[in-house]
Formats: sequence, C-alpha cells, structure tokens
Amino acid sequence: MKIPLIKGLYLACLMAAPLTAQTTYFSENFTNGVPPTGWFHQKVSGSMGWHSSGSTRAWHEDESGGYTCDSYLVSPVIDLSSASSAYLHFAGETYFVNYLANNPSGFGDGISNVEVTTDGGATWTVLWTDTSTVDNTPYAPNLNLTPYAGNSNVQIAFHYYGTYAHEWWVDYLIIDDVPVPTLAQAINPNNGHPYALLGASDIGTAQAMASVMGGHLVTVSDLSENTWIQNNFASTGGVTADLWLGYSDAMVEGSFEWTNGEVTNYENWAAGEPNNAGNEDYVQMARTTGQWNDVSNTVMGHAIIEISEPRLDVATPLIAGQLTTFSTTSFPAGSSVVYIVSTTGAGPSNTPFGQVEVDLDIISPVFYDRNTGSHLIGTRVPLNFSGRTLYAQAIVFEPDNDVTISNPIAVPIL
Repeated sequence: MKIPLIKGLYLACLMAAPLTAQTTYFSENFTNGVPPTGWFHQKVSGSMGWHSSGSTRAWHEDESGGYTCDSYLVSPVIDLSSASSAYLHFAGETYFVNYLANNPSGFGDGISNVEVTTDGGATWTVLWTDTSTVDNTPYAPNLNLTPYAGNSNVQIAFHYYGTYAHEWWVDYLIIDDVPVPTLAQAINPNNGHPYALLGASDIGTAQAMASVMGGHLVTVSDLSENTWIQNNFASTGGVTADLWLGYSDAMVEGSFEWTNGEVTNYENWAAGEPNNAGNEDYVQMARTTGQWNDVSNTVMGHAIIEISEPRLDVATPLIAGQLTTFSTTSFPAGSSVVYIVSTTGAGPSNTPFGQVEVDLDIISPVFYDRNTGSHLIGTRVPLNFSGRTLYAQAIVFEPDNDVTISNPIAVPIL
C-alpha cells in the first residue's frame, strides 16, 4: 500500500538498510588452490614458486640449496573502468625476515613486492614492499590504487625474489573503493546498535573512518557486550590484528575515557595492563582472549565502529521525477520512526522532543514500527521540486520512552 507523506511524495517498499556501502571490484581468498582460477604463475627462476599452504593461503617458501627464486603470482585482468577510487587490501605474514634485503639486521637479498601492471605484464610498478622485522607478525596493508581507476586492464602480482631466503604467506585480497574495507557487520540484539568490523589500520585512520561512517570506535559497557564483540568479530576472515576500542588516556595520562563521552562502568584489562610501555595511549581488545591492552598509535588494529545514535541517509543524487530512498539506522529494536521533511528551510525549529534542523511546515504523520533497528523506504521526488533543497531529519521513539533525533541532511534536488 502506498502511504502519502508530503505534497505528492509517496512511500513504499520497507526493508532493512545496510550499515555501510562499498563497491568490491575483485577479491580472492585462495581457498581453491594456488594459482586460483584465472590467475597464473610466472617463474623467472627457481623451482619452488607459489603454492597452497595447509591453511589455504598462498605460500612461497624459501628455495632450498641456495638457488635464487624469482616468481610472480599474477591476478586475472581487473576492470576498474567504472571506479573513481580504488584500494587494494590483503593479509600477509613473513618468516625468516632476516633474509629480506631491507631488514636492518638482515643478511639476504630477499624482496617481497605487490606490483601492478596495465600492459599485460610488459612493465610492472611497485605498490608495496615488505619491511617486516619480526617473524610471523601479521600485516594488512591498504594500498592506494586510485591512480589506476578508470582503467579496464589492471593486474596485480605478488612478486617474490630471494636466494635461500624468506617465506611469505598472503591471503584475503580485496580491491574496493574505500581506504579501509568493511569485513563484517552485525546488530547487537542487546542494544539495537549496528557494529562494523574494518580492515586493519592505525588508530588515526580508525578514528577517521568512524567519523565518516557517522559512529565512533566501540564502547564496551559490560561483560556481555565484550563477549559479543569477541564472538562476532575476532575470528572473521581477514582479521590479522587485535581490535581497536574507543578507550584512551591521550588527554590525561592514566585517566582512561571513552572517546564518545560515555561513563566508564566496565574494564577488562589483561594482567599487568595498562602499563604505558613506551607511551601507550590507546586500547585494543585481544582477539584471542577478549582482554584489553594499552598500545601506541603506531600499531595496527581492526576498528570496531559502533553507531549508537540514529543516522539518516538519503540516496543521492536526488533527481526530480525519479525514485530515491530514505534510510534510518542505529536505533533500538522495537522503536518507532517518524520523518520530518521540508523543502522550505533548515530550521531550527523547537518541538516537544527537542530542537530540529528542519522547518516544520511539512511533517510525516506516519509512525513506522521497526523491530530490526533500521528502516528504509522508497519515495518518488515530485517533478516540480527541481532546483530546491531537501531538508530532513528522523525522530526515533524508543521502547523505553526515550526520544532521539538523527543527524539532519540537506541535499539539492536536481
């Protein structure tokens, strides 16, 4: 049934809305052997080459007998012609790092590169070089492929070179349009909040991604939430490091606070932590134990993003006469949602439930009951709205009688 909303706008099509959106152009997890279908193995010298390890990763072991191995594991052609931005992510580990040529205490000639070509392998450009200094320390680089966006003939290679040298494992290759990929999403049934697990990054990037997604690095209120986070995210494919929490003593040494201002009611420090060894101001949850450790801003970790306030989004561009969608996410299950929409101004306007950044000349009288913590609805933009600006906000009436207001949006109508 179509439900009238405002001046000829009509709503239909209720469904759950995703927390984040990213376009994936290529992925490979090496579970079906090495080289996988479409890949090929180019051996310049040596006999060992790339093969599948016992854990289904792509593996290149050292060449026995002192021989030099030079080999490429080359991807199929990847079409980035529709991309405006592109990033390559993968997980890796290195053993016998002393055989790497660039190791500070090394004694070998080993090189591990990620390289890219657009001419079928006639020329290769180095994107990344392994600089590991500790054996079997997982890493997960996020490499910028944007200079190759718009190209339909991109290939990636893992290039190994070494004389009786190092061993290299790679896995979970993703090429998408975000600097840090979303590896998993889940809604916590205890609070109705959506959570997202991101690929590995430093703390600065993790905080920036949280802001872009309209959330914050996760807060942990009690043991059940701590356990839920570990159970849902710690063993996800592609997780190579511990999990960033939004807990820090960067403002006042020794005084840890949640970065979103939430009151501290629970901590789960590992034995001997926090110890501030080397000026450690940030906190990670160990993926194996769920316990916490203070770390420096130079280590890598997987951000857990929590969206704890209602978030309103509208599909863009908004084009008069065409369909669009409104979505509201991150509110407790069992809430009701009402939309305030205007094309005459941004407010502010005072209401019984607080100040909103939308004129109150138009308001939806319809309350949408949602048990999933998210709401998405389709609508057609009237043809005569071209040239106006759409202002909107969502108001959520929660089961405990709290009322929360989403972010305001202001979007031009083309």
